[in-house]
Amino acid sequence: MNRVVVTGIGILSPIGIGVEEFWQSCIAGRSGIRPIQGFEVGHLRSHLGYQVEDPEYKHYIKPTNVRRMDRISRMVTASVKLAIQDAGLEMGQEDPERIGIMIGTGLGSSKTVDLFFRDLVRNGPQEVAPLLFQTSVPNAICSHASIEFGIKGINTTFSHKEVSAESAIVHAFEALRRGKAEVVLAGGGDEISEPLYNVYATLGALSPQRSPHPEGMRPFDRTRNGIVLGEGSGVVVMETLDHARGRGATIYAEVVGYGMVGWCNDGVWSYDRDGSSMARAMSQAVGSSPQVDYICAAANSTQALDQAETSAIKKVFGKEAAQISVSAVKSMIGEFDASGGIRACAAVLSIHEGIIPPTINYRQPDAECDLDYTTQGAKNKAIASALLNGFANGGTHICILFKGCS
Repeated sequence: MNRVVVTGIGILSPIGIGVEEFWQSCIAGRSGIRPIQGFEVGHLRSHLGYQVEDPEYKHYIKPTNVRRMDRISRMVTASVKLAIQDAGLEMGQEDPERIGIMIGTGLGSSKTVDLFFRDLVRNGPQEVAPLLFQTSVPNAICSHASIEFGIKGINTTFSHKEVSAESAIVHAFEALRRGKAEVVLAGGGDEISEPLYNVYATLGALSPQRSPHPEGMRPFDRTRNGIVLGEGSGVVVMETLDHARGRGATIYAEVVGYGMVGWCNDGVWSYDRDGSSMARAMSQAVGSSPQVDYICAAANSTQALDQAETSAIKKVFGKEAAQISVSAVKSMIGEFDASGGIRACAAVLSIHEGIIPPTINYRQPDAECDLDYTTQGAKNKAIASALLNGFANGGTHICILFKGCS
């Protein structure tokens, strides 16, 4: 089996675009939260979101191709471009049939789908813009990116709720290990749209719910009261170690293991309250000798998930759990189905830079959430291994273990 490493990072996030801008914001504990722009939310209790300020996409994508893409395809394709540049990957010198792309997205082109069906209902099928349909399918994102960069290898889209990007990374890892490709661009992206925001608000998932505490994203805090929606795209260049060394690439980290489990639950919006299934995924990822320096948590400011994840960490690591640094990057970028792409970037950067990013907005401790959540700013720490946790309501859990590469 091949060893698999991460050699490039591409990010469009609410706190920065590109590795340097994102990482500096991340370790500074900056928040990307702001009042929702682009549609009306005055009729709702929730008014905040983590939205990306769109760059000039022509700097990342050929102008003729930009016109064919909707917003989420532009976001992910720009992230792929940034990842390729960061990896120093010369696409013209690579075999395009040995390069793949795997992207996770919860709802894909949700804005395009909204426009398509609004036109359909309002004006009838004869008046719907035909170009909307071809970009409305989830795999359009991968297709646009592969066309832009001439990728002819594996091309796959994953939609697994809040572990969509983690699923893409795990399957990229397996493809590379088994020699099905030499390089795979893997990660994910999602966007905030009006119907999506309204649905989450109507279901009572968004902060502040019916809580007396203010709207906001406060993972592990006693006053946490629901998620704040985010958006963005994070993509990593993954390649076999031999290929990376052969071209003299800088290596951020090595992917060494993962856990992937399901949970028979009592509803598609519920979490495993005691964390037992989450613990199984973590145990599979770390193997028989669990030793982890940093956990990039899935915690999303809901009462249920944050407590369950804390419980799961204790089940797996026992007394050692108190010594592990834990942080919730979602406190800075919000919750969305493909947040694992950006959080994977943060996890490998933490290993490479030796810095734990903070959990911001934490003020009031919760007796049931009592681990080291790195709440007082970023922390310098030698990190040999980092665990990325991805836990979706409805029962899909994926954890990925990264280590420094020697």
